[in-house]
Amino acid sequence: MDERWLHPFGPHVAGAARLAVAGQHDDGDVSPDRGAEPTHLSGLLWLPWVDQQHRHQPSVPDHAADHRPCQVIGEPAVHHTTERSGTIALPDLAALRRQLSGTVLLPAEPAYQAAVQIDNGRVQLAPRFIVQANSTQDVALVLQYVRQHGLRLTVKGGGHSASGYSLNSGGVVLDMSLMTRIQLDAEARVVTVQTGARWHEVYVHLIDSGTGLIPIGGGCPTVGIAGFMQGGGYSFVSRSYGLSIDNLLALTLVTVDGQVHRLSADSADPAERELFWACRGGGGGNWGVAVEMEVRVHAPRSDRMLTASLRYAPSQAQEVLGFYNRWVESLPDEMAIYGIWGPSPDPSDPSRTIQTFGFTAIYNGDFGEGAKLLSPLLELGPLSASLNRITLPEFELINGASTLVAHRSAYIRSGMMPPGAFKPEAIAVFERFMAVAPSPDSFIVWTHAGGRIEAIEPNATAFAHRGARFVPELKAIWDQPQDARANIEWAHAFFEALEPFFQGAYVNYIDPLLAGWQAKYYGDHYPRLLEIKRQCDPAGLLAFQQGVGSRFEPELSQPLNLAPLNRTFAD
Repeated sequence: MDERWLHPFGPHVAGAARLAVAGQHDDGDVSPDRGAEPTHLSGLLWLPWVDQQHRHQPSVPDHAADHRPCQVIGEPAVHHTTERSGTIALPDLAALRRQLSGTVLLPAEPAYQAAVQIDNGRVQLAPRFIVQANSTQDVALVLQYVRQHGLRLTVKGGGHSASGYSLNSGGVVLDMSLMTRIQLDAEARVVTVQTGARWHEVYVHLIDSGTGLIPIGGGCPTVGIAGFMQGGGYSFVSRSYGLSIDNLLALTLVTVDGQVHRLSADSADPAERELFWACRGGGGGNWGVAVEMEVRVHAPRSDRMLTASLRYAPSQAQEVLGFYNRWVESLPDEMAIYGIWGPSPDPSDPSRTIQTFGFTAIYNGDFGEGAKLLSPLLELGPLSASLNRITLPEFELINGASTLVAHRSAYIRSGMMPPGAFKPEAIAVFERFMAVAPSPDSFIVWTHAGGRIEAIEPNATAFAHRGARFVPELKAIWDQPQDARANIEWAHAFFEALEPFFQGAYVNYIDPLLAGWQAKYYGDHYPRLLEIKRQCDPAGLLAFQQGVGSRFEPELSQPLNLAPLNRTFAD
């Protein structure tokens, strides 16, 4: 077994995976994302499916596919050899380096290439330099430097921006990856986390604490906490405890003027209260640089939750999804039934991959109660089914490994579906487009929302979609540059066909080809967000293609203009 892919998740997952390989014999899928393969190993843990056939190559399409003056995807490369960028010198960079406790990376340095890699091989951008901050003071110094010298800035946390907006060409990237301190106050049930940390580090910290406490964190463990939380943040237990932002108690933010603010709902300054409101659902990269978050953690109803995987044949879609559409409305908040449609191992021949759809269930309670609740789905004739017991942090560590795009190329779309949206006509769209997917690796997953999420007052935070029941995410994935346009056009057409069943989209799956993105991401909250942006960043230092205040609108003529997909700045 090649364990290199386990390295980011540490010995907890590596050990569990070694055990899983020894006992593996079931071929269902436990992930709301593609390809996890469960084992019945005492119903405890399973090993994510690792497709050794994937070629890890960055993918930028053939420029000849589009005759516009710009590249089909991407911008002209910027080459650097010294502390100059293009034809523009970088003044006082040596002085900045001396002031920082962190690191400055120039393009000629080996660590630079690693720092510009994100979880999407399609995105190939070349910043002038990267600063890996090691303190709040470093962050303030970088903001001062770019402001003084008229440079553009983006902030990179976990590197999971769906469109690569954490990088840029020709500007400066502030990389938070060195700032990963985590402190747990078990008595107060609060964990304080620096924003360079990724969710897998938080999960491991909580596992090691022995407290059994759980955060409202991401299902993909390599996602950074700051961007995830500022966009809203769905968790497998959000129906029980709300979104990640609903559990954010305080936030330390460095604004563009270099001032450090500890924001909370109880801040004395009304402007700080407004900033805290904006940072909870108003999207990352807009308001300043988050450096630390204080987050509520919870004691689950059961230390070891029920998780289940069920897979069905596409021919069962109308029956099963039609039932699911009605049935989920009767479920308690403790039960979440996530969905997936995509490739999985054939139960009759695990060496072969077939297309299926199905569900990943997570029950925050007694195993027997959860199994009883699932019985109606089990009666619908799944191709495979498995029920397991596991702690939530362990489940998220292992389950999320299959969500990575890594060096493959991806285009990601999203939607917000209200209760009852899986109508026969909507299911038919799923059937039609998944039957003709250009890539066998592409898939669609959806979050089961509601519960505690919609119980919170709609204007309590900047998150605009409390009433959504399902949150679909489409990942078109390919390996070869020449396949880019076909996959992107397919994915775009797929979700355009679903548009009648949507009530907006999710900013954490930000999409440069989404028409009317301001209203779809932020709804009625956008005017208030605009005013906060004008107050906290009047010069637009933190400005990007789909940042709050941008007037960018994608050109949706046919064939699609794909240039916005691999750039951060629209002008």
